[in-house]
Amino acid sequence: MNMDAFQPVVILRLRNMTAIDATGIHAIESFAKRLHESGRAMVLCGAMQQPSKLVSGGRFLDRVGRENIMPNIQAALNRAAEIHAVQPDAKAS
Repeated sequence: MNMDAFQPVVILRLRNMTAIDATGIHAIESFAKRLHESGRAMVLCGAMQQPSKLVSGGRFLDRVGRENIMPNIQAALNRAAEIHAVQPDAKAS
C-alpha cells in the first residue's frame, strides 16, 4: 500500500460498523502503525458499542492514542485540524 496516497491525517468513520473481531482490530492497528511510520496520524470516530469496547483496549490505544478516538465526525475533523495546526508543513504523527 502506497502511504503517499494518504493525507497527513486519516479519519476512519466507524458509525456503520456494528461489530469487529480480533482480526479487524489487528488490521486497523497495522494500518495505524504504517500511517504513523510514514509520519501520518489516524483518527477514529463514531464507533458503536461493541467496536467501541474493543478499540478502547490498551494495546490499541497505545497504537492510535486515546486523544485520536472521537465520538463523531465533527469531533474527528476538529482533532484532525488540531494535529495539522501543530505540524502544518510536515505530515502528522
